[in-house]
Amino acid sequence: MTPAALADLVRSAAVRALGTRGLDPAVVPDEVDVRPARRAGQGDYATSVALRLAGPVGVDAREVAAWVAAELAVSDEVVAEVAGPGFVNLRLVNSSVGEVLRSIHEPGGPVDRELPERVRTRTHGTVTMAGLVELVGADAARYAVLSGKSTVDTEVWGRHVDRNPVYNVQYAHSRAFSLARNANDLGITLSQQDGTELLDHPRELDLVRALRDFAPVADPRALTRAVEDVAEAFHRFTHTCRVLPSGDEEPTPRHHARVALCVATRRVLASGLGLLGVTAPERM
Repeated sequence: MTPAALADLVRSAAVRALGTRGLDPAVVPDEVDVRPARRAGQGDYATSVALRLAGPVGVDAREVAAWVAAELAVSDEVVAEVAGPGFVNLRLVNSSVGEVLRSIHEPGGPVDRELPERVRTRTHGTVTMAGLVELVGADAARYAVLSGKSTVDTEVWGRHVDRNPVYNVQYAHSRAFSLARNANDLGITLSQQDGTELLDHPRELDLVRALRDFAPVADPRALTRAVEDVAEAFHRFTHTCRVLPSGDEEPTPRHHARVALCVATRRVLASGLGLLGVTAPERM
């Protein structure tokens, strides 16, 4: 479920919550805020719609939040809990994880982006775009400019280091590709991946949320941030969760599900990098 669809679901619940109690549902705003949760353990998203409605209907915000949460309880896609002074925390149920993964398709073709003729660097002054390519490479030069850097640090962008954003994203893609390839060698194929309901580790769900929130937007700055969010979530996931079986261990449904997560990550990163006109390497 996308954030926009979740917002529509929350708005409908708020309208029902007021209407069934004889209160005016017209006070529910046309657009309901649904934002990613700020801390682990608070669900996937949160909404302050009850806080906005409390004044107009003359009811305590926590009570309004409880009404909204009760209406959302009839949905099999989300679990809602009242928090703080009247927030409603929202957690997508595990059954939706598979839908998120299956909704991710292969990347499309690149989109042309207009690049500046000259770029300011930290150590080489102002250089031409071609000069920047010579200093840091074509992918890093293009990515740095599209991400909105006013000044490019060639000592960072020209090296394979953690501080280099394009390296982090490309490495995440190659790592995801490698895990999927190795999984195939072990007989773990997409047709067998039926255990996505087992993805309940916080790092697994963080990555699912990053994939779900990814959108191939036209704004290159937003697009670079989006692929970086996916890459960071993937790095945290692989650092914490073992994807493939080790030794003589037989593959389990959880292994299949984690491989599916790697395949989805590869597709999303390839899509984002392709739109930016940056290569998505299979090996690094």
